[in-house]
Amino acid sequence: MAQSMVCHVMLVVIFILVALTEAQTPPGINNPSHATCKDPSYKECHNLVHVCPKFCPDSCTVDCQSCKPVCGGDIAPSPPVYTPPTPTPYSPPPTPPSPAVDPTPPTPSSPPPTTTPSPPTESTPPTPTPSTPSPTTPSPPEESTPPTPTPFSPPPTTPAPQKESTPPTPSSPAPPTWSTPPSKPKKVKCKNNNYTKCYASEHVCPASCPGQCEVDCVSCKPVCNCDMPGAVCQDPRFIGGDGITFYFHGKKDQDFCLVADNNLHINGHFIGKRNKNMGRDFTWVQSIGVLFDNHKVQISAQKTSSWDDTVDRISVIFDGENIFLPTSEGAKWQSFTTSITRIHDTNHIVVEVENLFRITAKVVPITNEESRIHNYDITNDDCFAHLDLKFKFFSLSNEVDGVLGQTYRNNYVSKVKMGVLMPVMGGYSKFVSTDSFATDCSVAKFKSSEEDGSLLNLQLPSLSCQSGIDGRGVVCKR
Repeated sequence: MAQSMVCHVMLVVIFILVALTEAQTPPGINNPSHATCKDPSYKECHNLVHVCPKFCPDSCTVDCQSCKPVCGGDIAPSPPVYTPPTPTPYSPPPTPPSPAVDPTPPTPSSPPPTTTPSPPTESTPPTPTPSTPSPTTPSPPEESTPPTPTPFSPPPTTPAPQKESTPPTPSSPAPPTWSTPPSKPKKVKCKNNNYTKCYASEHVCPASCPGQCEVDCVSCKPVCNCDMPGAVCQDPRFIGGDGITFYFHGKKDQDFCLVADNNLHINGHFIGKRNKNMGRDFTWVQSIGVLFDNHKVQISAQKTSSWDDTVDRISVIFDGENIFLPTSEGAKWQSFTTSITRIHDTNHIVVEVENLFRITAKVVPITNEESRIHNYDITNDDCFAHLDLKFKFFSLSNEVDGVLGQTYRNNYVSKVKMGVLMPVMGGYSKFVSTDSFATDCSVAKFKSSEEDGSLLNLQLPSLSCQSGIDGRGVVCKR
């Protein structure tokens, strides 16, 4: 008997423990699922794991703007829940007349069934004596009120659906916020006719970059401009030749060596704003200065207060001469091995030097939404138009250096701290330069063709021979 009692007690304790664990389980345990924000532009929410709410039937997604999990398809069943509440708004009207008991007893809704005979008998005594009817008159309302709650006892069940309808209501405002950010993604085409299967085929930009993408004609898929090796975008965010993403903040109104090689040198001019709550500036690349052979190319984003994408804000200077291209896609300027081509009517060009480099440059502003999310505090007098850049190099040496250039060396090992939200590249003093075309950063090694020629002049003097042949580097024979 004692053993059976112990067994019963043990079973009761186990049942209580199971009930407690079920009560403490987090939402979503009935259908455990997780979701993350996939948009890297929302830095505070990107890759943050969320548990799906318990009322989600299958799975959920994360609204990156509000950083909250939202059910995938849980909004459709809510409409049928709203149909039963329709009688409920009409049930309250009967209840307000109940306080005004005196006027209602002569015309209650109950007399038609069976109470009609009883009121007339009671109504006759009230006429002779007004005082006595008062005690009798309250009694009928008191008797009439009990039956009234009983017919309305089913309606109290209707508030319960209202409690069930409240959970979907918080999720209902989420879809509008989810649908507003990706407004009308841009459509792009493959423009390289060497790829016949993909040429001129139209693709929609990915959700992570609805307005800035291009088609990779090899894979025939749309790719974000700032998600490829050699990209320099945003604040400024670099993707090195090794594929690793990092940030280099630098300082506003200063220049830094981005690429430093023997036959190529690229400086970037940074603009920005001081952040009061941080020990650094918010910075963007406003222009770049490119040195190759004995040529100089400068690509700049012009300052503007308000942004209009139909107005061209990009400036190109080649060897001190302003290059003016017609504002139409495909317009091209060329000089020997250097070409400048528009890939959009405005604000988007490609500068290419055969067998050396290709630079894609696009002028973009800081939008109000970006300023709000990142606390840039952008005012109406300057939208901080800057360059989003993509570099492709064809002949870098293994000694190349610079913020971006060093990542193309075969033996390069990244110095940024991996696994953090914003891996930052240091080396401010190592890469700082005096202006856009200066080669005075500590890692510079550029030599122009003029300098090479001057060395050649020293090594190969001009000679004149008796045979009448003369010139630089000539060797006379007896």
